[in-house]
Amino acid sequence: MTSRIIPVVIILIALGLFFGYINPVYTGRIAELKSEIGSYDAALAAAKRFTEKESALLIERESLNEGDLERLQAFLPDGVNNVELILDLNALADRSGLQLSNFDVTRESDSERTRDGLSLTSEGPIDSLDLSVSAVGTYASFKAFSQALEWSLRPMDLIEVSIQDSVSGVYRYTMTYRIYWLR
Repeated sequence: MTSRIIPVVIILIALGLFFGYINPVYTGRIAELKSEIGSYDAALAAAKRFTEKESALLIERESLNEGDLERLQAFLPDGVNNVELILDLNALADRSGLQLSNFDVTRESDSERTRDGLSLTSEGPIDSLDLSVSAVGTYASFKAFSQALEWSLRPMDLIEVSIQDSVSGVYRYTMTYRIYWLR
């Protein structure tokens, strides 16, 4: 009779050990550690992909001509330098025969920025600001200034212009430009 009870007792002890100790440890702390290890493995894989992409981009950048990189930086800089921008505009205006004054840099919030009922939210990698400036000069000098801005590398949109009439041929212009840069 004891020969039949011993296997049943051993099975009950094994079940007790399984449900009392092994299962809670395996589904509790061990499962948490496996999950944590999985997230670390995913982070390591993402870091490896990032370094591979970074290496590929650095090799590609080194193959570019230095002059092209400077032109690209001038075309779409990674920040806006108001003083340098105003100096560049003044230099263009001087060459065109226009005199600039009353610079005003405004940056509207994304929700307020609209044009023709179209929202101009900037959720992408490019941001912008508006620059208002007044100018005095002839129509030919204004035309030359506008053409010089059109040909410049820096992307900017003329979003508003107003002209005050004059009998002398020297007009007063108020212009607003939208200037872009990388975030």
